[in-house]
Amino acid sequence: MALFKFIRKVLSAFWTGVTWTRKLLVNILFLFILILFCITIFMDGTPKIQPDSILVLDPGGILVEECTAPGPTELFFQKMDRGTRKRSEETKVQDIIDAVRLAAHDPKIALMVIDPRDLLGCDTTKLMDIGKVLREFKDTGKPIFAHATTFTQGQYFLASNANATYVSPLGGIALTGFGLYPTYFKGLLDKTKVNFHIFRVGEYKSAVEPFTRDSMSEPTRNIGRAWLTTLWQTYLNQVAQNRNISPASLTSYTENIDTNLRTMGGNAAQLALEYKLVDAIKTSNEFSLVIADYLGQLPTSLNKVSFKDYLATQPKHYNPTEETIGIIRARGPIMPDHQPENMIGSQSMAKLFQQARDDTSVVAVVLRIDSPGGSASASEEIHQEILRTQQAGKPVVISMGSVAASGAYWLASGANRIVASPTTLTGSIGIFAAIPTFEDTARALGITSDGVGTTTLSDLGNPLRPLSPTMESAFQHLLHFGYHTFVDRIALGRRLSVSEVEKSAQGQVFLGQEAQRRKLVDRLGDLDDALKVAANLAGLTTIRSKELQRERSARELFMQELMSGQRSLRAFQNLNGSPFLTMVQQHMQFLTTFTDPGHIYARSLECEAVQF
Repeated sequence: MALFKFIRKVLSAFWTGVTWTRKLLVNILFLFILILFCITIFMDGTPKIQPDSILVLDPGGILVEECTAPGPTELFFQKMDRGTRKRSEETKVQDIIDAVRLAAHDPKIALMVIDPRDLLGCDTTKLMDIGKVLREFKDTGKPIFAHATTFTQGQYFLASNANATYVSPLGGIALTGFGLYPTYFKGLLDKTKVNFHIFRVGEYKSAVEPFTRDSMSEPTRNIGRAWLTTLWQTYLNQVAQNRNISPASLTSYTENIDTNLRTMGGNAAQLALEYKLVDAIKTSNEFSLVIADYLGQLPTSLNKVSFKDYLATQPKHYNPTEETIGIIRARGPIMPDHQPENMIGSQSMAKLFQQARDDTSVVAVVLRIDSPGGSASASEEIHQEILRTQQAGKPVVISMGSVAASGAYWLASGANRIVASPTTLTGSIGIFAAIPTFEDTARALGITSDGVGTTTLSDLGNPLRPLSPTMESAFQHLLHFGYHTFVDRIALGRRLSVSEVEKSAQGQVFLGQEAQRRKLVDRLGDLDDALKVAANLAGLTTIRSKELQRERSARELFMQELMSGQRSLRAFQNLNGSPFLTMVQQHMQFLTTFTDPGHIYARSLECEAVQF
């Protein structure tokens, strides 16, 4: 027995030592990471701008109105990677605009290089906004050079603004045009025996077609073709003007790409040169020599600074006592409650408008919208916030970005003024409801649901029970009420008769220029123009603005940290993965945005399906 006690004591002491050592090592590791994290976050990694520096316009990922806020983990990786080439998932358009405008008058910036290789998603409106400031940069006498191996049409739009554009010998320019190709689920729903109960108001409200059809209807096809053609012609006209060629030449290049390549022996770079889409064919090293020769330097001594790093070096000038215009950005589908920056949450917007009302220095608000709409109830809540802000004596001006349709137009209609880009997709005044039930799916698997209830509505909300005729009728009544509320809000806000609104309603989609003709918007322009309108309404002689951003709750910060961790891991993955898997992921994310408590939506799915 004594031997066993001795062995037990030895093992107990050993295990205690192991446990103590493990805790010590974990604590040391934790302390080391904490110290490293603090040093990385607070260290000054801002680059120094040298004379004759080159501003590199290298946007990555998709162009957006507002980036999703990074959490601590993502900030850590960004700090660690400073000075190395990083691929972003999003690029804020305003960051590009601010950097280019500051660099235009910075004597240390000699020229700009456009490097669009990582730019994935973009659209005409955002490209036009960037193109405007690129032309302003050139007007100061500073040149812009562009180079890539292969230009997509979005990348090429940016590059066409350069004084000289170059392509690699094995590269080319891929102009494909714009398309509208929604994904249709009717076949899948039929095979899985899912009953999708669809309700809608609006003759042209095609948002429900993906659930009721397996192909595009002719009315949707005709309307979509009309505004797509106008958008594409705008693209062609602007690129042709930038390159001093004809739009017809660009059309010939695109429509006859097979015969053109055959003529050139398959040499896409030579074809681009032949059509004057580029100025010369250069490798990356040869392009560096061009830049070095212009500056009278060696290629190895060029001082390049990314526009993001350059923007970080610029001091922020803000006087809290000066009267200013508050800018609120609203991007993505409209949803109830609090949402991250890539979605429009009704409560998130309410906080921002409350912030604008409480801030005595804010005398007017510009709401910048890039949204296809979403939850009807959330749209109405934000609409009411706009009215409250006006009642507080602060005018509200809407600045429409690429899309401001359906629910986005609902919330915008109450503003003092609406400014839209000529290429903004707007309108889509109509609503719909979509409620799936799975009783047939379950029955095919041998699952049924049965029981008793105190009323005919007791099984409402049970996905394994069919929707009763009573509820189908009730939903249609609710939808008609919602639609008439939508139309009434527009009539009151836009000072139009209901009959005038109806002529532009029923789900019709318009470009900004047509919307202005129909009195749905007041004038055409960009964010700069909207700020001028707001300043005039507020009586400001000098335009000063600041972006209003809400503080996040502890729960939101925690969720943001989880999401930022996932984004940091994805940063090491190739963003150009399988197109099919990317599409599946996008559709899964799309379905999670349908969270209206009443299942009623003012959302333009056709605007979301556009391929630029």
